[in-house]
Amino acid sequence: MKRCSWLMLVAMLAVLPTGCVTRRYLITSDPPGAMVYRDGQPIGPTPVEEPFIYYGKYRFRLVKDGYAPLDVEPELVPPWYQWPGVDFVTENLICYTFRDVQCLHFQMQPVEMVRPDDVRARAEQLRQRGKSIQTPPGTEAPLGQQRSAPAAPTRPAPGSAAPLPSPTPATNSPVSPRGASPEEVPSGSAGFPTLRPVAASPQSP
Repeated sequence: MKRCSWLMLVAMLAVLPTGCVTRRYLITSDPPGAMVYRDGQPIGPTPVEEPFIYYGKYRFRLVKDGYAPLDVEPELVPPWYQWPGVDFVTENLICYTFRDVQCLHFQMQPVEMVRPDDVRARAEQLRQRGKSIQTPPGTEAPLGQQRSAPAAPTRPAPGSAAPLPSPTPATNSPVSPRGASPEEVPSGSAGFPTLRPVAASPQSP
């Protein structure tokens, strides 16, 4: 008898509707209309909502023209009916639908516009600062004042014959040897002097 009553109770619990929990987050921004990206994937412009399954940290990026991109990493905290142990009762035994909506609001900062006059003034400051910088002593001279170093003599590669010196052209006028008389006339290709006979002078009586 008791066994039959337990079976009937289990059957009634199986027929009864179980509990349910829905989870969603709602993202708003100031100003509205910013495009929201979740882990690099676009969700939509604010205000935008999307369902989620797990609690914890999520990474979002908000982008809007005229405003600096905003990277945020909020943490979605579970409510009391999603605590460990309680969630089994609320999701399976209580005939009620729990709706968890996490509201996330973010403030975006406008981009500071830089005027052209400010850019030129900043460039002039940098140029004056560059002129005031002096070359430390002992460093190399400017490129225009550097002297080119003499080229090092080339050496023949190992195993190759050294080039022979070019021959010096011979002159047509041979050099007379030291101690030769004016009557010696050089002849021949070797440049050796040739003696020329001198006529004897007549003897006086």
